[in-house]
Amino acid sequence: MTDKPRPWPNQAKEARDQAAEAAVRAMRALEPVVSERIITETERLRRESEALIAIQKVLGLLVQMGAPVRWIDL
Repeated sequence: MTDKPRPWPNQAKEARDQAAEAAVRAMRALEPVVSERIITETERLRRESEALIAIQKVLGLLVQMGAPVRWIDL
């Protein structure tokens, strides 16, 4: 007889994977902004917004899994 999977490790794995994917999205969005590549102001703003949203996703996932984040610091 097998034991029922424990929810926390499975949820933590899913959160870890989603956080990694969001971090990659943020990195890819910011790369042209900090490189020597010329981009328009509108494109820069779009990419910075996309990166901010991805970073917020990472933070939210970490908090869900118990990361000690004080909301006042956000």
